[in-house]
Amino acid sequence: MATPTHLAVGLLKKPHGLKGDVLVVPLTDAPEQIFTAGRRLLVMDRDGQPTGAELEVKYARDYHRAWLVHFAGIDDRSQLDAMRDRYLGITAGERRPLADGEFYRFELVGMQVQLKDKSPVGTVRDVLEAPQGLLLSIAREGGEGKDHLVPFVAGTVRRVDRASKTITIEPPAGLLDL
Repeated sequence: MATPTHLAVGLLKKPHGLKGDVLVVPLTDAPEQIFTAGRRLLVMDRDGQPTGAELEVKYARDYHRAWLVHFAGIDDRSQLDAMRDRYLGITAGERRPLADGEFYRFELVGMQVQLKDKSPVGTVRDVLEAPQGLLLSIAREGGEGKDHLVPFVAGTVRRVDRASKTITIEPPAGLLDL
């Protein structure tokens, strides 16, 4: 998978109130760094491609599990309706450096998965978000049957090697038999 040129950091949902605030679902673990006054964000379509529109954050605050954001120049809810369910993004060059043990989802897709004894399991097809945490959707070796769903947690995922593009797992007994 190619490195993306833009990264989604939020999903525009419904307008909130009548004065131009909008509910944004953060797609980053650092929304307080993204949704700051003066920050310019790109509007992106469902495929993650910029639409050409750019919005400047006037002010924002956390609101339950989302953020309420007001963009400069948007003073009523009708302007926001046209952008509903669009993504907000930044250029890949603006992303923060990751700490040890952190990964971007796009990096995991396409990696080969193996057991501790190096037996092949398959290839990461997707990274899914479940209520209990992230799951690796792994296309089975040989391509037959349903994908394996493996929790992306320290007890199961033992090593992620960016250089060799491999993930070593130690799943609980029976998980790969489902």
